This record gives sequence, structure tokens and C-alpha cells, in this order.
Amino acid sequence: MILALCHGFNLDTENPITFQENARGFGQSVVQLDETRVVVAAPQEAKAVNQTGALYQCDYSTSRCDSIPLQGSYLPPEAVNMSLGLSLAATSVPPQLLACGPTVHQNCKENTYVNGLCYLFGSNLLRPPQQFPEALRGCPQQESDIVFLIDGSGSISTSDFQKMKEFVSTVMEEFKKSKTLFSLMQYSDDFRTHFTFDDFKKNPIPRFHVQPIKQLNGRTQTATGIRKVGENCFRKPVGPRENAVKILVVITDGEKFGDPLDYKDVIPEANRAGSFAM
Repeated sequence: MILALCHGFNLDTENPITFQENARGFGQSVVQLDETRVVVAAPQEAKAVNQTGALYQCDYSTSRCDSIPLQGSYLPPEAVNMSLGLSLAATSVPPQLLACGPTVHQNCKENTYVNGLCYLFGSNLLRPPQQFPEALRGCPQQESDIVFLIDGSGSISTSDFQKMKEFVSTVMEEFKKSKTLFSLMQYSDDFRTHFTFDDFKKNPIPRFHVQPIKQLNGRTQTATGIRKVGENCFRKPVGPRENAVKILVVITDGEKFGDPLDYKDVIPEANRAGSFAM
């Protein structure tokens, strides 16, 4: 017996038709467009300096595939390596094709943001498609004030709590060249602010603040913790900046336990206070 390596998508065992193209990743995604055509993506194919990813319409009647052009004039310069066609979807009535490239990298100083672009084609795939979004958002101009709310309840093992501290320290260090400020609160059924924005301003060394933190243990009162952040960490006396984007990052191992509050009680409060919970 000999085993042969085969690759196939959408196989018809009655009347199979084979489409082949010398393009990297050809066949990664396939959708049926109408009764006579399928669209096949080759998301790794380098089509141009600012385009990675190619689309082909393949016709059953001719057994051939033709490239679907994307004109470089309307591709944004950030679309380098976007992997066009990594995600495909189609409708038959009316015939429409949605092709997306989810790996558009946008460099903003020391940070890199990963965005995506999608193109909506009509039945005539040779006509220029609509692009969504029409333009990528510009680099953030505002400064950020970030609060970490970390779970120190008894359900977190000692080793996982140390991993959590290491993760927080590493994330903070990634922002050392920016004007981002940090604060940190630990919660269980007790709540402790370990350092404020003012504390971080005076000594912007993450591990100095994070390393000494001891686990509280107790129950997992996550919703109450979110309210406590608004009451304690985002108050003017402890250093949040008036025009900064306020972000709350909650790190927990799962569902809250023994908490008198619900998320629906506290998340709207946090949003009204101008913070974005993650």
C-alpha cells in the first residue's frame, strides 16, 4: 500500500473538475459564486509591492481560472501583506463576493496595530469593488491611562498569579517609550490599589511596582472590583489625565463568585466615567 498526499476542497465525486494555478496558497479558501463559477483565493501570493493575496474566478465550462484584478491605485499603502482572500464569503442572489485580508499592519511609532480590509464585488468581478472600511483609522493621537484589575482570589494558583504579574510587567514595559501611564488594583472579596498613576509617574519602572504584590485570596468579586476602579483609580487626586483615553484591563480566570453586583450594574458606570473595559 502506498499513501499519497492529496489536497482538495469542495470535491464532486460524480463529475470532478480540477482547477490549478501556480500561486502560493491557491485553494486556501473557496466559495461558489453562481451556477458556473467558483472563486478561489491564494492569500500567500505576492501580486505587487503593496499586495499579498490573489483571487481567481474559475469557470466549470472552460476548466480554467482567471485572475480577478485589484488595481493598485485604490489599495492603501498599509495593505502590504494583508493576505487577501484568507476569508471569503459569497451570495448567489444577487451574486456578490466578499473577500477580506485580515492582516493589515499599521505602524504607529513603537506600536503596531493589526487591522483588516474587505472588498465587496458584484457579479462582474472585473469592476472595482467597494472597500470596507473606506480608510484605515489614523494612529491614536491621545495619551492613554491604563488600569490593570487583576484577580487575586483563591481560585488562582500561586504559579498562575506569578504568571499574571509577569504578563502585566511585560505589557507595561512595551509602552516604556510612550506617554502611557499605569495603575493597578488587585481584587478578591477585598480590594487593594497597589499603585496609582501618580506613583507610576514618579517611578515608571513596572517591576518595581508589580514584583512586591502579594496574592489576597478570597472570593471572586469581579463586578465590585470594576466599580472600585472607578471609585479609586480614576479619581483626579491619584493622577489620571483629563484628556487621556482611559482603559480598564480585567485579568481573571473565569466567572465571578460571591459578588453582590452584576456586570450590567457596573460596566455602564465605567463607560460613563470614560473608561473602556477589556
